[in-house]
Amino acid sequence: MLYINEWSVKMLQDKYPSPDYLVSPYFPPGSWQTSRYVQIFFDGYGHDLHYEYRIDGGWNGRVELHFEGDDWETKYGVLIDRLMNNTQNCDDLTWSEWDYGYRCQHTKTINSIEDLFQTMSYMMELFGKLVKNFTKETPSTEVRTILSDMAFPSEVDKMGAAVELYEKKYGEILRLPLTIPNYQRIYCWEENNVKCLLEDVFEHISADGKTPYRLGTIILHSHDGKYDVIDGQQRLVTLALLLSETGVKTSLLKEKFSSQRSLEYVAYNKHIIHEYVLRHLGIRDNVDELLNLLEFSVLVLQNASIDLAYTFFSNQNSRGVALTDYDLLKAHHLRYIPSNAEQQSKRAAEVWNKMIEDGRDENERSDIPDYVRTLDTYIYRLRKWIRKNECDDSTDNYRIKREYEAAPVVDEIPPFGERFYFNEPIQGGTHFFSFVEQHLSKFRQFSKTEEYTILHNTMQGGSDQWYRDVVEGVLFCYFLKFGEYFLSDALVVIMRVLLQHRYENLRAVKASIVQYAGDTGLVLMIDQATSPTFFLAEARNIAKELSYPARQRMLPIMRSMRTKAANITAQLRRNIVVESFKNLNR
Repeated sequence: MLYINEWSVKMLQDKYPSPDYLVSPYFPPGSWQTSRYVQIFFDGYGHDLHYEYRIDGGWNGRVELHFEGDDWETKYGVLIDRLMNNTQNCDDLTWSEWDYGYRCQHTKTINSIEDLFQTMSYMMELFGKLVKNFTKETPSTEVRTILSDMAFPSEVDKMGAAVELYEKKYGEILRLPLTIPNYQRIYCWEENNVKCLLEDVFEHISADGKTPYRLGTIILHSHDGKYDVIDGQQRLVTLALLLSETGVKTSLLKEKFSSQRSLEYVAYNKHIIHEYVLRHLGIRDNVDELLNLLEFSVLVLQNASIDLAYTFFSNQNSRGVALTDYDLLKAHHLRYIPSNAEQQSKRAAEVWNKMIEDGRDENERSDIPDYVRTLDTYIYRLRKWIRKNECDDSTDNYRIKREYEAAPVVDEIPPFGERFYFNEPIQGGTHFFSFVEQHLSKFRQFSKTEEYTILHNTMQGGSDQWYRDVVEGVLFCYFLKFGEYFLSDALVVIMRVLLQHRYENLRAVKASIVQYAGDTGLVLMIDQATSPTFFLAEARNIAKELSYPARQRMLPIMRSMRTKAANITAQLRRNIVVESFKNLNR
C-alpha cells in the first residue's frame, strides 16, 4: 500500500497542477499517521464532488470518485445514474452508498506512486467529460434534461415508446387508476420512514401553506387503461394511508397486496399514522393542502412493452440498497411470462414473495435465509466451480442477479425439457421459478439429514464456517445427484480433501478457501460419476495422496479443525459403509 506523506502529496501536486485541480491532503491532528486521504477537486466545482485516494479500514489504498454533502442525492442523483450506465461493463469499478454520500471505487490496491498515477488518470479520463458537461443546478421543470438523463433512450426509440414528463399535484395523481405490478417489491416502509415523511410534509405545510412541496419523481407505465407504479410505491401507499385516516379513500388501497408481509406493514403503518394524527388534530383540516401543495414529477411510459417498463424499474431501483439481487431477479423473470398467462405470473410472484418473507423470519433468528444459502452459498458456487470460473467475488454488486438471468435462446426453437439441473442454462419465466422451488425443496430435505446436522452444528463461526460452507456445498451437489445413498461416506471423504487447505495454510482467507474447493475438481467428479461408487473411489484416490503436516508444525487452530473432523466422522461411524473411510480424518 502507498502511504500518504509529504513526498506523495508533492508528486500528486506536480502531476495535477492548479488551477485545473486542487490537491488537498487530510492531516489528522495528533495522529501518528501522516495522512488518511488526499482529495483532488475540480476547478469550478464545489468540494462535494472530487476524486480521492484514501486508506480504508483494511489498510488498502484505493482511488475513488466521491459525491458528498447532505443533499448529494438531489444534486448528483441524475449524474450518478448517467455515470453508472456508461460504466456498467467496467468490472474494476464498484458503486456504493456510504456515510458521507455515494462513491465509485476502483478495486485496484495502490502499492506505488505509479499505481496511483495510472489509476487516478484512468478515473479522470473515464469520468472527466461527463462530469464537466454536467450542470449541477438542473431545473426541476426542464423536461428534456431529465429525460435525457434517465438512460435507455435507445430502447425508447427502438420500441416506439413515448416517455412523457409532467408536474402533477398529488390530488391529480390520485385520480389516475394506479396499480402495483407483480414485479414490484413488497410495500415495506419501516416506522422511521413513515414518521420522517409525515414530519417533513407537515413541517412544510405549517411553515408555508402556499408554496408547493416537491416529493421527488415517480415513474408510471401506462397500458390497458391503467398506470402501473414502477417507482414511488412506498411514498404513494404511505400517503394513501394518511389520506384514509383523514377520511379520503383512494383507489391505490383497493389493490390486493399478495404478500402477507405487505399487509402487516400496511396495518402497522396505518396504526402509526392514526397515532400521529391524534397527536396533531389540525392535520384533518389540512387535507386540501395535502392534495394541492404536494407535487411530484411524474414520468409516464406510453406504448411501452413490459420489457421497457422492467428496464426502467431495475435501473431506477438498483442504485444504493433499494433492491436486492432477488428483487431484481423476480422482476427479470416475470417479464418472460406471457401477458395472457396472468395466473402463472400471479402464482410465481406469490411463491417468490413468500420465499423472501420466510427468509426474513430466518434472518431474524440469526440464520442465513434458506433461499440465500441455496442460491448463493451452494448453487452459485457449484455453477462456478464446475465451469472452472472464479467465484469469490463477494464485492461484486449484482453477481447473483447476473448468474441467474435468462440465458439467450433462439426464438424459433424453444428450450427443450425441464431437468432442473443446478448447472443448466437458466430459462426465463416460469421455468426459473420452478428451478428455484426445486432446489430450495432439495436443500430443505438436505438440511434434515443427519450428516448435514452434525456438520453444521460442529463447525460454526469465523473461518470454521467458511470451511463448513464449502464442504456443505460439495456435499449438497452429491445429494442432488445421489440423494442419501452413502451420504456419510461422501461427507468424510469430502472433508478430508477440502480441509487439507486448513492444514497447509497459516491464514484462513475466504477467497482462497473457495478457490481451493473449486480447484479440487470434486464437483466435476460428482457431475461425471454415474453412481456413488465411482465418485467415492475417485475421491478416495485424491485423499490417499494427502498427508497431515508434522504435529509440531500444526497451529492450535489447525489441530482444532482436525479434531472437529474426527468427531464428525466418529458420530457418523455407524452409517459409514467403506471401512477405510472411518480413519480418513483421524
